[in-house]
Amino acid sequence: MATSVRMQRRPAAALAADVHELLESMARKRVPRLDAVRQRLQEARAGMELAALEDALHATHATTTTLDFLAGRSGGERSGEFLRQGQALAAAVAHLTRLTGEVVQREGVRSPVARLQWIDLVVESRSLRKRIRQGAQWLAEMGQDLAERRRQAQPGVAQRAIDELARRGASMHERLQAAHRLCSEARSVHMASEQLAGERAVLCATLLDRVLPACGRLDGELQPLLHAAGYRALVPTELIAAIDARHALQVELTQAAAQIIRLQAAEQELATRLAQMTDKARRLMDAFKEA
Repeated sequence: MATSVRMQRRPAAALAADVHELLESMARKRVPRLDAVRQRLQEARAGMELAALEDALHATHATTTTLDFLAGRSGGERSGEFLRQGQALAAAVAHLTRLTGEVVQREGVRSPVARLQWIDLVVESRSLRKRIRQGAQWLAEMGQDLAERRRQAQPGVAQRAIDELARRGASMHERLQAAHRLCSEARSVHMASEQLAGERAVLCATLLDRVLPACGRLDGELQPLLHAAGYRALVPTELIAAIDARHALQVELTQAAAQIIRLQAAEQELATRLAQMTDKARRLMDAFKEA
């Protein structure tokens, strides 16, 4: 039985040649293709202009805070103050609404493209991983054959040839490990990309389904008051709905601002993962060149 196994085992030199050819193919095709996907992801990692949106959320919240409904009840000059505050709030809401529309529209265009790039990343990393497993299997068989030959070899030329094959095997194993680390980082990039997409989707939903409707409700309650304040003092009962609408909007603005913070953290995580993948790809290509 042992003789049959030895007869079926491929010689270490042939296995080394196969692994070398596999590594050469990875260096020419698979690794550059995976790195090209990484480059496209990095170039497409444009933010959602969060700084402008965040400023608009905070500015709108600030104008809701400064809106003094009591000034509308006082009449005279204080009614003019209320009118100016209300107009400032209306302008802030209009600006926020415009920014929200632009952000959501850009995300609607960008998101499908990004998902296609993630698919490319998964496909290329899986293809590379498949070849890594094949190379690792051949190296394991090579090690078994070398161990058998060491037991049978006499000191001299044969032993030196075995040592040289073992050295080549160790070098090729290091390159396979470097390729495996690149695949692992690609998986981390994919996970970070999906996390970022989820946070972006939540922000868009928050803006569309909660912030903008709350803006509309407050504006709907406020406009009649601004019109009335132009010629008379307001009475307490007609302020209640607007005060409630202001509070509801403040809650939604605060939650949207918190979501932006989570989104910024997700963007930073993806940037870190992409940088690490870049470094691993560079190290791997350097290892291929040095081999």
